[in-house]
Amino acid sequence: MKALSRINEFIDLISNIMESYSTTLFLAEDDDDAGLMLASFQSLGSNIKKDCKVRSGEGIIGWVFREQKPVLAGYFDKRDATTLKFYEQDEDIKSLIAIPLPDNYGVLCVDSKKSYVFTEEKEKILRQMASVLVSVINAENEIKGKKTVEKLLSLSINAIEIIVNTKDKREFVKEFSELFLENIHVEIVVFVEENNSVYFRYKANKENIFEQLSYEVFDKYGLVGWVLKNKKELFLEKITKNDKSFILYKNERFENFTNFLCFPLVAGENKKTGAVAFVKKMNKKWLPKEKKTLVLLSNLFFEEYLYKK
Repeated sequence: MKALSRINEFIDLISNIMESYSTTLFLAEDDDDAGLMLASFQSLGSNIKKDCKVRSGEGIIGWVFREQKPVLAGYFDKRDATTLKFYEQDEDIKSLIAIPLPDNYGVLCVDSKKSYVFTEEKEKILRQMASVLVSVINAENEIKGKKTVEKLLSLSINAIEIIVNTKDKREFVKEFSELFLENIHVEIVVFVEENNSVYFRYKANKENIFEQLSYEVFDKYGLVGWVLKNKKELFLEKITKNDKSFILYKNERFENFTNFLCFPLVAGENKKTGAVAFVKKMNKKWLPKEKKTLVLLSNLFFEEYLYKK
């Protein structure tokens, strides 16, 4: 989850006013597990886990979110700061305030290396600032929503242009995969036409690489293989390392991929089948509007692909 500049600026302001060692903002995720992601922070140290995720009820941050109650700890010295979950190592934190944001948006936390510096009056000030912060978040989300719609509209228009102007099968896949890679900021795009061809495009050393392989190298026991077999969408936020945690085949060059999204494809009079997969970096969430657009464009792509020469 990447916080926008205005939110970052507001966190800096809170940190200065509260004279904290670290100020951290955790926002609730959109999915059902009620997890919280570190969205923004300001710290005098360098041991913050930038990709920190906290479950509801886990540690002080998770407890504050679940119970919707604040924690004011004037003397924290006997506890290791790593119990807060967002520190890589102990920072000798001696006091803190953690408060729930209004409307279950998340948790705001400030800490200090001094004891008893946070009073009930400062907690009140922090609550007032949290209310303003939610207004800033809402405004940023509205702006982001409009930008997303514009981006997806542009993506759809460019997709139609490729459909009309590209006749060659391989060139068609090449153009379409590059469109996805550049416009929805994915790291890998994979297209498989069952019993025929395998195409993939990925980022490596700041370059976009496109390759085509024979279907013989495809392993049906991988992630895309599961989608082809079951004709169901597969979404994985984190890939667990095991003998089936590969996209196409066991010795592929892709590593450390997360946020895997794959759709089954069925088209044509003979019900030709295939699958298209998209992979984002860790914490790069899929927006509902993005998923809907990808489903429509992926199916349109496959239908048009079958008519190309």
